[in-house]
Amino acid sequence: MNIVAISDSDTASGLRLAGIQTIYEPSKEKTALHYWHEIEENIETTGLIIVTEEIAETIGKELNEFRLRNIIPIVIEIPDKHGRKTDHIDYISHLIKKAVGMEIKR
Repeated sequence: MNIVAISDSDTASGLRLAGIQTIYEPSKEKTALHYWHEIEENIETTGLIIVTEEIAETIGKELNEFRLRNIIPIVIEIPDKHGRKTDHIDYISHLIKKAVGMEIKR
């Protein structure tokens, strides 16, 4: 299974250093939504999708619908170089709370 990411160029550099090979960097020509649809077309070979919080906001509706329809691949939202957004909902913590029945504090 592949790991795929959609991120800004700075975050993409770090992800490449971590060994992730398939990274999409949205631009004016190809938006995050364009890349999201491209990832959905090749979903059978993907096990994990990493998306920066900023980009997750831009594809929010599609991302939420995807999460409702699919268990795998797992979608993880990560902060970009500006840090974690204060109003961001941590989806992984939400899944853990739902599965375990209690909130895990950091």
